[in-house]
Amino acid sequence: MREVKTPPLGRLNSISHRRSLHQVSFFKKTPFVLIRPSWRAAKKRLTCRDKIQAVREMNDRQKLLEVRNLCTYFKTDTGIAKAVDNISFTLYRGETVGIVGESGSGKSVTCLSILRLIAQPPGYIKSGEILYHKADGQIVDLVQATPTEMRQYRGNDIAMIFQEPMTSLNPVFTCGHQVAEAILLHQNSDKAAAKAKTLQLFEQVQLPDPERVFNAYPHQLSGGQKQRVMIAMALSCNPQVLIAD
Repeated sequence: MREVKTPPLGRLNSISHRRSLHQVSFFKKTPFVLIRPSWRAAKKRLTCRDKIQAVREMNDRQKLLEVRNLCTYFKTDTGIAKAVDNISFTLYRGETVGIVGESGSGKSVTCLSILRLIAQPPGYIKSGEILYHKADGQIVDLVQATPTEMRQYRGNDIAMIFQEPMTSLNPVFTCGHQVAEAILLHQNSDKAAAKAKTLQLFEQVQLPDPERVFNAYPHQLSGGQKQRVMIAMALSCNPQVLIAD
C-alpha cells in the first residue's frame, strides 16, 4: 500500500470542506492509496505531529518485552535449520504487535522461544536476548533464566494461547481442573476461589453452560469450545504479556 502525503494546509484550505480528498482527480488515478477522509482530519493530524516525540520518550520508559537478534535453530539429519534468524522487536505496555509471515516462516517458533518451550533437542536458542521488563523495574533476560525461574514467568507474567487446543489440553483432566490449576499455582487461591474464577472466565469467553464445561473432558467439547478454554486459561492469571499463536 502506498501512502499519499497530505498537502500543506494552505492547499488544503483551497479545497472545499464538503469534498473528501479522495474526490480529487489525482486520487482517481491512484488505485492503492491511504485516503485522508477530510481536510479537517488532515489538519488535526498535522497539529498532533509535535506530540510524537513526547509519546516515544514516554514509551521508552514503558517497555514490556524486547527481543534482540534472536536466533533459534534446529538440528536435523541434513544440517542446521535456521527457523528464526536474527529477529528483533519491542513490545510496549498497552500495545499490540503482530508478527506477519507465510507458513513456516518462524512465527510460532518465535513465540515458543519467548517462553522457552522449544524442545531441546533438536531445537535450541543459538543467540540473542529476550528481555522482560518487570513491573518493579527489573529487567530479566529470559534466555539466561533457569527452568525454575521460567516456571514462575510462564502463565503468571507471560501467557500463550496455543495454536492447537487438541494437543494443548490434557485429555485425562477436566477442562475446569486445568484452568483452576494455573490459578492455584500462581495466584495463591483456595479451590473454591479458583473454581469461581474459572467459571467467571468461561462466561467471559462465552462458553455455554460454564458449569458443564468445568466438569467436561476435552474430548467432550467441540474444537471451538476447546479453543475458548485455552483462551480462558491464558487469561486466568492476568498476565502482563499475552501471546496469541
